Amino acid sequence: MVSRSSSGKGAAKPAARKTGVKAKAPDDPVVQVRLIGTDVAAFKQFIETTPLNFACAGPRVNAEGIATAHVLMKRSVADEAAKRGIVKVEITAELSANRAGQAAQIGKGNRFADPNVLPTGRGVLLRKPS
Repeated sequence: MVSRSSSGKGAAKPAARKTGVKAKAPDDPVVQVRLIGTDVAAFKQFIETTPLNFACAGPRVNAEGIATAHVLMKRSVADEAAKRGIVKVEITAELSANRAGQAAQIGKGNRFADPNVLPTGRGVLLRKPS
């Protein structure tokens, strides 16, 4: 028995791996957004038709019928959603700015190059280097 996913007769070849220089990040940063809607059906349709990713949990509806969700989306999409007015859009964080700051903290070089120098960290020294 041959499964459909096996590379049998007539199976398509896997896509070639892309190589080369990464494209520059566009000027449209990714933002974390809190969406709030009072109409659950319209809120559901908005989520299904808008390009977004859920930050952690899916949408929730409280006892009063107010739907909320924490999502990640491009700033231009968030601005357009705010203009449409179907849901209330609150930008809580700009993730692209955080990544730029984190990249600056990454050191250069090989911290293990000299065996006589111990790298800093939370480890416990079990024996002295020889």
